[in-house]
Amino acid sequence: VGETVVVAAVGGSGVGAPLLRRVIEAHLLAARAIPGLRTVVVTGPRLDPAALPDAPGVEKRSYVPDLHRHLAACDLAVVQGGLTTTMELTAAGRPFLYFPLRNHFEQQIHVRHRLERHRAGRPMDYATATPERIAAAITDELGRPTAYEPVPAGGSRGPPAGLRGP
Repeated sequence: VGETVVVAAVGGSGVGAPLLRRVIEAHLLAARAIPGLRTVVVTGPRLDPAALPDAPGVEKRSYVPDLHRHLAACDLAVVQGGLTTTMELTAAGRPFLYFPLRNHFEQQIHVRHRLERHRAGRPMDYATATPERIAAAITDELGRPTAYEPVPAGGSRGPPAGLRGP
């Protein structure tokens, strides 16, 4: 009540530590313009939350049960470019910033193409994303209505009959 919640999550590897550090710096800048801003940083299993700087309004957690529910309820998410997380955010209609890993074909090509098809998320390039630019993106995206193309319900129906195993 009376707060705006950003969830920043980088998955199960340790490669997201530099991004989370920038998000924490960006939080301090964005909090000047957004009263009641709270950022929950989820580090994953390979990064100790204590390795990240403390900041007012920032909670650091290594694990959050049912993270997808927190992402579906947040005001904005900041994530890497993984397909599952970004499509869950798309299906939930949540605004999000995503940072595809530079040399990751799936995140750079496949995921980006899919998100563009759904008109979902705001891609950002880690190499040029200063804390100031991330803070500006957070401020811009918060409260902006989403009009994503719907994600089809029902999931996969499995491979066609001719491709199924014995």
